[in-house]
Amino acid sequence: FAMVSDRKKLTKDLLQVRAIIEPPIAALAAQCATDQDVEELKAILEQMEHAIRRKKDYSGLDVEFHTKIAECTHNVVMENLIPVIGRGVAVFAKEVEKTEYRQTLISHRKIFEYIRDHKPVEAQMEMQFHLLYNSNRYQNEPVSE
Repeated sequence: FAMVSDRKKLTKDLLQVRAIIEPPIAALAAQCATDQDVEELKAILEQMEHAIRRKKDYSGLDVEFHTKIAECTHNVVMENLIPVIGRGVAVFAKEVEKTEYRQTLISHRKIFEYIRDHKPVEAQMEMQFHLLYNSNRYQNEPVSE
């Protein structure tokens, strides 16, 4: 991704790919997550919520959160997709003009709760909403000169 010079296109394309792959990953995580996975995901979420409430940079924790969701699937192929997911989160965080704290807090909490409660349909829908929200927000940002 570092070789791509058009950062706006890269960010849009990564959001598009994430919207395709991450919602079903969230559903599979809700089906397969162990109690240990849920505890680890909760710890990451709580650290991220702490940073968000203080309006601090939470992008590294955001990458950890989405990475942990992928790990919760216990799918060996997922190991190859995790770097793409993590990089997608990181690129978006760097390229987005204005950090969104409130909706990020709400969406991540709901995604976690649906995974914790083993509700795959709801986890998938919430992840889809989260990614579409970010995609729309990014596309509606003013073009910088």
